[in-house]
Amino acid sequence: MKTYNNIIMDLRNINWGEFEIQDLFYTKIGKNVDGNKVNKSNGTTAYITRKESDNGLDGFIDFKTVFINSDSPVITIGNETAEPFVQDYPFFTGTKVNILIPKKIVSKSTLLFITQSIKKHKSKYSYSFTINSTRLKRQKILLPINTKGEPNYSLMEQYMIHKEQENIEKFENYIAKRVEEVKDYKEVEPLNQKEWGEFYLNEIFNNIQRGKRLKKDDHKKGEMPYVSSSAMNNGIDGFVSNKNNVRVFKNCLSIANSGSVGSTFFQPFSFVASDHITKLENDKFNEFVYLFISSIAKRLSEKYSFNREINDKRIQREKLVLPINPNGKPDYVYMENYIKRLEYEKLTKYLKIKMK
Repeated sequence: MKTYNNIIMDLRNINWGEFEIQDLFYTKIGKNVDGNKVNKSNGTTAYITRKESDNGLDGFIDFKTVFINSDSPVITIGNETAEPFVQDYPFFTGTKVNILIPKKIVSKSTLLFITQSIKKHKSKYSYSFTINSTRLKRQKILLPINTKGEPNYSLMEQYMIHKEQENIEKFENYIAKRVEEVKDYKEVEPLNQKEWGEFYLNEIFNNIQRGKRLKKDDHKKGEMPYVSSSAMNNGIDGFVSNKNNVRVFKNCLSIANSGSVGSTFFQPFSFVASDHITKLENDKFNEFVYLFISSIAKRLSEKYSFNREINDKRIQREKLVLPINPNGKPDYVYMENYIKRLEYEKLTKYLKIKMK
């Protein structure tokens, strides 16, 4: 049995009690901020939506300060998605997001524990049966209790701190392993001393294909990433289990052709692609070459917008400027070593800071 500061970490051996959300939280809905009418790329305050990933964050906006939610920490839950997240900073949101304000002062770690209990009930809500504020207030959840039958917030906090420390240790072990994978890089000249050339996308990639439309109502919840036009979290906009009438890609770049136009990410895993993104693939590229090119491709966002998408015709005419070798061809060896060196320097710097 694991312990942390004398707190039992085996949740099977503690007492639990049932509580309605309204017993523990004040509930309110967000104010009317229309995400389609604000610029989410250049603002300074977080914009939280009902999306199921990235803590609900859908960019940063500037808007009327009276609309800011300044209570923290709080839990936000989207009506249709029923996905709970903890927010510990000021944010904007819309009327489709519920905000749970604790009636007692509790820590962010405690709220993170409570969100896991709320998630247990997520499957019963949908777009046709939303977790609106009325239903949310009456939703019952199970929580650890103390000898008085009250929520044991102290245990919840210590449990989450313990879990966080476990994850930090896993992360540090991953970094140490990753350093071994990239330390064999070869020194290359700086970017400003390298010759560059211009190439059409179809000269760089031998497989360019748009994803396929999957209506929101047709999403089947699952474990495969669903990549759309989000500029956050590698473009992941949820997880699905759909197998029919979808396009599944892997080991490629995804570039948003609408929405957050130009957002480009390397996708090393299998994912379902929406019609708002296009796959850029070359089966000879490794992850380092893809990462280098993705940083260049992102600059296409400067010439496109919500009103001017990267459609199939335009993408065939697009060009990227890349480092070239003495033969005037893209220097993929240079790109690989440049990214390896950059990653090695970042990771070793992190490890040195942790050792101080």
